[in-house]
Amino acid sequence: MRDSDIKDEFGRSAEQLAAEAAKDFDIMGLAARVADMDERPDRPRKSETVATSSNGEFGVIGATPAKPAEPAPVAPAPAPVAAPTSAPASDSKAKRLRVRDGHIALPGSKPKAIDATLAARDAYWDKVGRTDPDYFGYPVCPELKGAPAWPTQTQAFRIVRTENSLIIASDGLSDPFAPFRGETIANGYGMEMYIEIPGWQSMDADLVRDSWAFKSIEQLARVCAFQKGLGDLLDEHGVMSVDLPTPCVPNGWVVSGYAEPAGALIDLPIPSGLAQIADMPLSRVRVVPITLIFPEELEDCVVGGPSERKALVNDLMTTGQGHKTDPKRSSLR
Repeated sequence: MRDSDIKDEFGRSAEQLAAEAAKDFDIMGLAARVADMDERPDRPRKSETVATSSNGEFGVIGATPAKPAEPAPVAPAPAPVAAPTSAPASDSKAKRLRVRDGHIALPGSKPKAIDATLAARDAYWDKVGRTDPDYFGYPVCPELKGAPAWPTQTQAFRIVRTENSLIIASDGLSDPFAPFRGETIANGYGMEMYIEIPGWQSMDADLVRDSWAFKSIEQLARVCAFQKGLGDLLDEHGVMSVDLPTPCVPNGWVVSGYAEPAGALIDLPIPSGLAQIADMPLSRVRVVPITLIFPEELEDCVVGGPSERKALVNDLMTTGQGHKTDPKRSSLR
């Protein structure tokens, strides 16, 4: 039997099917694109036309209808794969999948790491004070607006109230990395940051959210996220200084004549029992305070280098200010 004698269920020959396919192509409004393609050497030759088949796949057909392509030979079905035999007990450590009590843990999965991380953070701050039930978050993740990425797309801050101060702390820099980040299995950037202000323990949360204190910790948490953690830098340099923009500075701290309105010191000493969060499931997590400093104090740190920064830290500790940021204090320089 000739190909031309083959007809479909509606009595159409192969030539008629090819002609209708070309007509359908023009109806789809793609003919102009073919004309453009004809002028490009890397496109089909002028003797060829691009069309779509009835199943939506693109192909090249000749100017003259050609015989329909022979159907591709059907590959024989693969032979059934034998079920793997049980590995010897000595090979169990080499398996990629972990099985415990009948549960298969896929590589990289951390089903309990988040819960353990949240519990460890809560336990840490419970030792310090009382955490407000509502956390500061964002209607839209700041990362989607261009801010540095946190380990997950959850960026939040908590308020902790002590007997004589208020703490605003990041809550999420130490989250286990989300799988789509492609990072190593760890507790995020290995730290959480906070600022502590004496006398604010009764301040309304809405006022805290609009304050310079929140803006400063928000800014420095983004610095941490941009750097993907500050642990290595702190290990190398000890206490570090950083510039802060005007919205992050208490009223009355802005002094004309200085390049930056004010700054902050990162990681002043705190009691050793509070220097890191215990029982984190994946890696060490330190707790890092930030302490705002006056423009002249920042300038001394920048010009005088590590020795002047160390002297300022010593002065803050000996005067009783320590790591806390008291907006009523006087400059030490």
